[in-house]
Amino acid sequence: MKLVRDVIQEKALKELISVEPSTPLLSAAELMTRWNVGSLLVMTGSTLQGIVTERDYVRSVVAAGRSPIGLTVEDIMSRPVHVVPGDLSTEDCMGLMTHLRLRHLPVMEGFEVLGVVSIGDLVKDVISEQTFVIEQLERYIMRAANA
Repeated sequence: MKLVRDVIQEKALKELISVEPSTPLLSAAELMTRWNVGSLLVMTGSTLQGIVTERDYVRSVVAAGRSPIGLTVEDIMSRPVHVVPGDLSTEDCMGLMTHLRLRHLPVMEGFEVLGVVSIGDLVKDVISEQTFVIEQLERYIMRAANA
């Protein structure tokens, strides 16, 4: 069983992408688009303050009929932010994300943010693990059939 810290280490994007609470909302949206991510960590220095997601933007601005002009990340970010420790299994993390209806979870070791794991990251990992198991079972069956 893999740990979420391992999933973070295997991600192509190694950089923590974050904004400060006072960042203009439009700048945060542009940053998400530029990096092709669905969430940004909201940090003051190295302290995690919250998370802002595309879902936050849609629900707090678009669906509410508000203009993003003049709004900051702090106006719509999710807080308190749910986090998981790096030694949580991917299976347990998926269960937590499903239960909390979240798509992004920061992964922390103590007070240090290791990264963000998305539901897509976890699904990709599960598919990879299942593919490996299927290949091993097929080899076993072929050896047993040829014996």
